[in-house]
Amino acid sequence: MSADRQVLTWRSLLLGLGCVLLNSLGAPYSIWMVGSSEITWSYFPVGVGVPFFLIALTNALAGRYRPSWTLSPAEMVTILSMGLVVSGIPVFIVGYILAVISKPYYGATPENDWYSFVQPYLPDWAIPGNEAIRPFYEGLPSGQPLPWGAWLGPLAWWLSLMLAIYFVCFCLVVILRRQWVEHERLVFPLTEVPRLLIEAPPGEALPAIFRDRLFWIGAAIPLFIILFNIISYFHPGFAQIAIYQDYPVEIVRGLPPINLIVYFPVVGFAYLASTNILFSIWFFHLISMAETALINWASLSATPDPFVWGSTPTLSWQGFGAFAAMVVWSLWMARNHLRAVWRQVFKKSRELDEGRELASYRLAVLGGAAGILYILGWLWQSGMALHVAGLYLLGVLVIYLGITRLVIQSGVYYLTTPLASQAMVLALTGTAGLQPQTLVGLSLTYAWCGDIQSVFMPSAAHAARLNELSPQRRGLCLAIGLAVVVGLAVSAYFMLYLCYQYGAGNFRSWIFDPGAGAGGIAFDAVVRQVRDPIGTDWGKLGYFGLGAFFFSVLSLCQYRFHWWPLHPVGLALASVWMIQRVALSVFLAWAFKTIALRLGGVALYRQLRPFFVGMIVGFFIGVGISYGVDALWFFGKGHFILNG
Repeated sequence: MSADRQVLTWRSLLLGLGCVLLNSLGAPYSIWMVGSSEITWSYFPVGVGVPFFLIALTNALAGRYRPSWTLSPAEMVTILSMGLVVSGIPVFIVGYILAVISKPYYGATPENDWYSFVQPYLPDWAIPGNEAIRPFYEGLPSGQPLPWGAWLGPLAWWLSLMLAIYFVCFCLVVILRRQWVEHERLVFPLTEVPRLLIEAPPGEALPAIFRDRLFWIGAAIPLFIILFNIISYFHPGFAQIAIYQDYPVEIVRGLPPINLIVYFPVVGFAYLASTNILFSIWFFHLISMAETALINWASLSATPDPFVWGSTPTLSWQGFGAFAAMVVWSLWMARNHLRAVWRQVFKKSRELDEGRELASYRLAVLGGAAGILYILGWLWQSGMALHVAGLYLLGVLVIYLGITRLVIQSGVYYLTTPLASQAMVLALTGTAGLQPQTLVGLSLTYAWCGDIQSVFMPSAAHAARLNELSPQRRGLCLAIGLAVVVGLAVSAYFMLYLCYQYGAGNFRSWIFDPGAGAGGIAFDAVVRQVRDPIGTDWGKLGYFGLGAFFFSVLSLCQYRFHWWPLHPVGLALASVWMIQRVALSVFLAWAFKTIALRLGGVALYRQLRPFFVGMIVGFFIGVGISYGVDALWFFGKGHFILNG
């Protein structure tokens, strides 16, 4: 096969690995050493967007002056996919794993009583020796070698678990891609940006978007704001354009304030999504604000939980009910496709063309089942009762599928879930009947599924969607696997080096806080659960059921009545704390798109699309420049702009 049709070439792999290294090394260095912006905190992060745009621009120029040097669309997809799938690894996987497994001995005090309730039930094979932990937090004495031996065993087990989880997520994407793309025709707004930066008109080297004046105008707006604000880095007190800072405004007394903060990438990506989804997101956000006021007035708030996020736990449980119902409904809609996949694997039918997938259905089904068994065995060996491990893993997969569906359907690229799977398990089983080792094993899962952001599955889904630009579909899975393995290994090595060189307790990071941090959240919860055991929490489950019921009613209305204006996805997103920050941006995207469609129809919408793509690119470039300025002139005292 000719080079212009290949997914895997040496240059695409090398550039892709460059993106992997940039994220694996640059993300922790930015936030924990430089003190600058987080570059991997979304599903199309700055750490991927900046190098990809620069590569796309260089490739377009090469196409004009050195056509033999140009990368094919398939090669560009490989580079982008390798960057996307590792974006969550350095901070939200490796960072959290190190923060949690290093804490149970170093953070133990007579006051928190981890000596009695946590340490006796820890799996020794998953926790590094205590002698290696003090220099981890306080820095290694000069001339002393890093204690790699204390970490190799535990990290090998943890990284094997992550490889199994990523593989299961990959298999689910392979199984469901056809349903999402061909049957439901979900929009995948995030893939429109790289597609426009890659595709050129027939016979031309330069993508049309680079010749569009609106693209450069859109890029100039956020870039100008960031560059203008950089002046104040050098001259404190100089005026700033405070569009990127929190500005809460109370519209109605008694209601939570609306945060007037603009996320230009959210506006840009959301403009590419459906208007009824965008309308539903901000509409249900307003409803959730009113509901919050009612809950506070009636004192109906659920019991606080360390695994539930948001200012109103009751809404978080209701939102997770809608979240889970969304996943169930989506699987029900996919039932015919799933039956066809079953027949393809076990009855050897040939009704589905597997050539369009990243891997065969047989590998996806059987390999995914093997991966699930390994994860269950790992959790069981860590101390969890088998039924608790099963419930927990089911909740994790619901969360991953739900986030993936929300991102590829709504275009909200900065997103998490209302609560973690640990909260759902404990509400169902209670804590009174669970052994301490089960509670400790459950707390250890906070290392990889606690602060759930930048997860792998949405990135794999976008890679599968973009892979349609290539005629050779299977090669991309090898590039994804290589990226994940290299990302995990490099991130683990670099993070350990930073921790022992500078002391993790000295980082600008709450998760490594010596007195609390991610480990403190996880293990303090165990002590409370053992000291104050409770049964099944029917109140929380009631709110969960209420959310599932309302989502189901909205789904039935959507599918039965063509005129129904409210999309149920808005209900699943309403209680997510991130929506409180991006609601205004979603509203602006809805307003712009609605006006464009009413004034000029689809033609005007398409004409304005480069402007909104430009806003995304301009913001990314601006954050990248700010990071560079911080690294050169303000190391350790950097300037945070926005998440993502």
